Amino acid sequence: MLAERDAIQSLLGQVIRDRALREQLERDPAAALAARGLAEADREHILAVGVERLIAYHEMVHSRLFRTIRTFIGVAAEHLGDARLHADVHRFVAERGPSSPYLREVPREFHRWVAPSWDADDSLPPWLSELASHQILRRDLRNDPRAVGPALDTKIELEAPVVCNATARVLRYRWAVHRLGRRPRVDDTPTALEPGHAVVAFRSPAGKPSFLDIKPRSAALLELLLAGKTLREALFGACEASGEALDDEILSVTAVTLASLSEAHVLLGGRADP
Repeated sequence: MLAERDAIQSLLGQVIRDRALREQLERDPAAALAARGLAEADREHILAVGVERLIAYHEMVHSRLFRTIRTFIGVAAEHLGDARLHADVHRFVAERGPSSPYLREVPREFHRWVAPSWDADDSLPPWLSELASHQILRRDLRNDPRAVGPALDTKIELEAPVVCNATARVLRYRWAVHRLGRRPRVDDTPTALEPGHAVVAFRSPAGKPSFLDIKPRSAALLELLLAGKTLREALFGACEASGEALDDEILSVTAVTLASLSEAHVLLGGRADP
């Protein structure tokens, strides 16, 4: 019984991924099912019910994935057009397919897979992949199950880690897609940024995706704080990353940066001793 169930589940997966199998089922369903190693009783049952259900299952899954991805990547889908996006989604399903059981995570998996081909396609805007990723990120931030957390009364100390907004992350953008607003228009074009430009992405206490431009050394500092390093470790690590020696000027700039990130609710306060 278990082997039969596994064989049927395998058939469903093949029907979703393989357009050629779908065409074989349309031409000669009995031969197509026999070639998949199904038991005779299972083949007879599927044929009695009708292979049309299997074919409909293929269309239903592809359509659902297409609609979800198109919604998540927002205005980037308009630049691609439905025909190109359909083709890319079909290739994604056939060559890789989703690995997550959660539909909301499929657009990110699709983007990771398709981004290299979009970036290499001279017929597409060079910023399209980054815009699509940013649109997905906005939804990721809104739906991140981790609590943002309240600001704390404990001060940030040099020898202790810092409590951070759990949704915060540091991004390196090539294009200013984060400056286009919540709902960019199809004719909006992002400007190019300096190599290594850093952006802090996080969810605000009001539940809104938020984005801050940040200097390279401050970005390195924040990345280390997010990783759980003490402020001292983060300071020296950021200076090492930027090829600078820690001095009074850097300490002064860091104090301003910490205050700014605290005000924005990226840093929440010092970590109290247990």
